[in-house]
Amino acid sequence: MLNYTKLKQLRIDRNISLMEMADALGLKTAGGYSRIESGENKLKAEHLPIIAKKLDMDLTELTKEIFFEDKLEQTSTKKSLA
Repeated sequence: MLNYTKLKQLRIDRNISLMEMADALGLKTAGGYSRIESGENKLKAEHLPIIAKKLDMDLTELTKEIFFEDKLEQTSTKKSLA
């Protein structure tokens, strides 16, 4: 699952405009990128390396930042015999 809030915050922290990100991805408008950050449009896998470069991050670092890890607690299904 993608953390869209974190993706947006990374861009804002680096003072990169929506239009700069849109241009880097070949999108015509800032709104196109804004819709990616809001989750309205899907983030394409081929955009990840471009976004990472624009944010001055390596791809691994970016993916660790913006993707939630699903952590499941392991519970026992055996009933205690008393």
